[in-house]
Amino acid sequence: MKKQFTWLFNEIDKWVGEWIVAYEQGEIIKSRYPASVEETRWSRIIFFSIGAILFGLGVILMFAYNWEKMPKLAKLALIFLALGAVHVSAGRFYRPESKYRAAGEGLYLVGTMLFGAGIWLVAQIYHIQEHYPNAFLFWALGALALAWALPSISQGVVAVILLVLWNGFEAFDFKNPLLLSPFLILAGLLPLAWLNRSRVLLTATVCAFLLTLAFSVSRLGSDLVVLVVFFSAVILTALGLIVRSREHFPESSPIFSFIGSAIYISVLFVLSFHHRGRGVFTVHFGQVPDSIYFFSFALAAVVLWVWAVRIGWSKNLPTRTPFRPDYYGIPVALLVILLNTLGLLELRGWIGAAIFNLLFLFHSIMMIVSGCKSSDLKLTATGCLLFAIIAVTRYTDLFTSLLARSLVFFLTGAALFAVGLYFSRTKKAAPGKIT
Repeated sequence: MKKQFTWLFNEIDKWVGEWIVAYEQGEIIKSRYPASVEETRWSRIIFFSIGAILFGLGVILMFAYNWEKMPKLAKLALIFLALGAVHVSAGRFYRPESKYRAAGEGLYLVGTMLFGAGIWLVAQIYHIQEHYPNAFLFWALGALALAWALPSISQGVVAVILLVLWNGFEAFDFKNPLLLSPFLILAGLLPLAWLNRSRVLLTATVCAFLLTLAFSVSRLGSDLVVLVVFFSAVILTALGLIVRSREHFPESSPIFSFIGSAIYISVLFVLSFHHRGRGVFTVHFGQVPDSIYFFSFALAAVVLWVWAVRIGWSKNLPTRTPFRPDYYGIPVALLVILLNTLGLLELRGWIGAAIFNLLFLFHSIMMIVSGCKSSDLKLTATGCLLFAIIAVTRYTDLFTSLLARSLVFFLTGAALFAVGLYFSRTKKAAPGKIT
């Protein structure tokens, strides 16, 4: 199918170049195949970008050879002339009727590199002693402005990387947690990814948001950062269930679900070990930032999961995306953690850990059951893997006898073998089903 889509998109580009169809009409046709459009564009953009960036680095190094001998005005003129030449050339290639729009986007990336280099070079020329993370911020804002103006997904990804660097340097080098910086990423790039239906930019934006959130909140407390990241994971899993029934960009659902589920399961696994003291997490509610972060993310998680469950119970939900039983474990885990953090539920030792062990086990078993019923190999394999992980880790914690340990391995292996047989029988019963 990929070859057919590539051929179709090449033909559409030719039709646009020959004025057989308007550029807007060509984009409408391509939008009917969003996944293939993005894959084809990125395959072209990557090659053009690598070549253009290497060429740009060669030019920079050539001038850098005589940089110290050049007067200040010549250095400034070179910086601005290089920026102007690259952007003018990129604009000519990036015109709607051009057949070489990918080359134009690659040149725009070179322009963004030169813009960042220009910031540092101007500071060097005039010996400007400035707070150096600000350079990454202004560089990122330039890339973000260009990402919206073109629009360009590659510029958006560059902006994401630069904003993460800015946040990281502020948080770790200057102990300055920029609590609003994660939301700058979210507000500046999530709408761009959503409007352009870009899975690449959406993935980069969500990961960057979680990373900068952890950087910023970690300065407030280790318990709070785990809670906020956990709530964010719950929010993402709920969004994955909500957007899959929407007309615009339902392809975003697997991205939200995968990232959210991976973090959620990881935190749940960590909590399945022995706990000491009154509870798992401690939050200093007397401090305003701690309270704002805790209650805002917790409220968002609760509201979105109520919404997701309502959609799951709706009769209008497509049969191809049912509300799986393992989803119900997520709001239960959310409730347990909320009650524990607020001091309404005490989790002591293995008694407290048993709750999270049961939740982890519930998720693994329900994934296996749902995967076997729907002949979904990935879901079944994930459930089996989680079941094996919890069995192996718990046997090392609970059993000292070699006989008991061998029995645990025997039972786990037998259970997984039975799952494999059941899955094979289910698969044979539905030979036309594609997984």
